[in-house]
Amino acid sequence: MNKKKIFVWCCDLNKNSGEGIIANKFIHDLKLNNSSHKLIINSPKNKSENIFVERFIHPLRGLIFLWKIYIFNKNINICYVNYLPFWNFILFLLLPPKTILGPITGGSLFNKKPVKNYILRKYFLNTLNNLTILVIKIRGSKLLFSTDLLKNKLYKNRKYLFNYILKDFKIKKIKKYKKKYDLIFYLRDHKNKNMKMQIDLANKLSKKFKIITVGEKIPNPDIKNLGYIKRKNLLKILKKTKFAFLSPENLLSLFALDSIGCNTNIFFNKNKNYKTNKLKGIFYVNYEDGSKLNHEIEKYLVKKFVFRIKYINSKEKFENYFKI
Repeated sequence: MNKKKIFVWCCDLNKNSGEGIIANKFIHDLKLNNSSHKLIINSPKNKSENIFVERFIHPLRGLIFLWKIYIFNKNINICYVNYLPFWNFILFLLLPPKTILGPITGGSLFNKKPVKNYILRKYFLNTLNNLTILVIKIRGSKLLFSTDLLKNKLYKNRKYLFNYILKDFKIKKIKKYKKKYDLIFYLRDHKNKNMKMQIDLANKLSKKFKIITVGEKIPNPDIKNLGYIKRKNLLKILKKTKFAFLSPENLLSLFALDSIGCNTNIFFNKNKNYKTNKLKGIFYVNYEDGSKLNHEIEKYLVKKFVFRIKYINSKEKFENYFKI
């Protein structure tokens, strides 16, 4: 007997990108919970370095692909995995009925500087988010969110599940691993990641501490720059590093979870509107006050290293989301 089919569109399956990793995780769970179905996965053959192509053209291709399947095939299940940011209300509006949706991202936190970026995200992006809220109320779909950053914007609904990124998350027990670096930065040239603030901080701290970076490089001989490296190599570095400094938009980023999983403590922005109840022992510091931030972090770096983050297991029943 032929298996029923699930046609899947995925914009990114790269095992070294955050979107790609969570997409592969989602596809694995979809397979696991629907053994009587065969997954037909479609994605762009080559990953584009162009952000417009990645965030707009590939989703549009996915939209067209799924409508073709929906129109010309009967009793077929369809699934859109990523790129699925919450602000893209047009995508939520135009996807075919009963489309299985992958993990929704977005709802990032942001600093008040730079001012243009703050205004754009606080007002324009918030308007788009509100339009999406209206669309999902009308469609009545069950939804899966990668984090809980959007939880306070949505009315309570049993069909909504949060913090999928934490499903199966574990903190490894690493015995007698020597921590040779004090602090690591993951630098990406993005307005919401406040890269300039991180570079200024790294330069100041490098005078006293062993600083290491991945991603963009800092022209400073006192800083060890690794550039863009594979995830498996990043994990090896994190095991040797005491602390990781996170950009302010997402406490549950892949970089954050990889750090915690490797027994590396993390610094994150102190934000009155957000504090997770899933992780205990995070070092919350004030990113807004640059003059004090340096001294605030120094007082932790000089102390004897002790890994203190604890993870509280999620009670979410994710399996029910995947069953067709």
